[in-house]
Amino acid sequence: MNKWNIHTSVFENKVQNEQVLISINDILAEINELIPQGPPLGFRDIKIINDTVAGPTMYWPKEGAEYKIALNISDINHNQIAFQFSQELCRIYCSPKTNNWFVQLLSHILALYMLDFLGEKWEKNPPSKDLTDYWYNFDSYKSNLLGAAFSKVDMVRYQVANEWVEQQIEKIRREGKINRGKILIIAYELLPLFKENKELWEMLPIVEKCTKTDTIESSANRFSEPDFDKLLQDIPEKLNPFVLKFLKKIGIKLPV
Repeated sequence: MNKWNIHTSVFENKVQNEQVLISINDILAEINELIPQGPPLGFRDIKIINDTVAGPTMYWPKEGAEYKIALNISDINHNQIAFQFSQELCRIYCSPKTNNWFVQLLSHILALYMLDFLGEKWEKNPPSKDLTDYWYNFDSYKSNLLGAAFSKVDMVRYQVANEWVEQQIEKIRREGKINRGKILIIAYELLPLFKENKELWEMLPIVEKCTKTDTIESSANRFSEPDFDKLLQDIPEKLNPFVLKFLKKIGIKLPV
């Protein structure tokens, strides 16, 4: 059951706006299965627009207001729509108040996950005859994104160092700068963990509690470092082994 009301004004054409929703509705159905409890600020209307300057992004919501997501597209490319929308949807599930490196990492993992999910789903059950052969485009889009990211990485160091992910996370935390290509590669490395342990997705709505933020109207501290000790205190006991495994993978040092 879809718990969301979606309003699209991405294009002026009504038919195109309906086409935008084809992949988005499948994504929302899947995330409802992965995170049945919903986002920390609750289910609200989602308004989707196109913003070729600021997009893809999610605008700062006021208390009780709808979520507003901007894509940055020029045509109906379901793979691009899926990737951009999934990233911003992750911010809703982690809390719009927060956009630190941890949330951005999770948003890339979710976006890659949804590309794989849609490719598999549409191969078995395409949404229409016109899209019978579209499924492989999701994997092609993912491969192109990763290809561009890997082209800028020292592959010898990447292949030799088993601690590459830990090293890159440590660098992000130390310098406060996020390289989009590298964070996409890190997400790719962590994706199998989320596929094998789908319970991990239930961590997302708890991320808000482990990050110092002010009120929803303020952007103060929204990029601050997560408190992983508090995250472990707040997660349900059943999630503890999965979250510990994930945090260890990214090199987070926790007290014994």
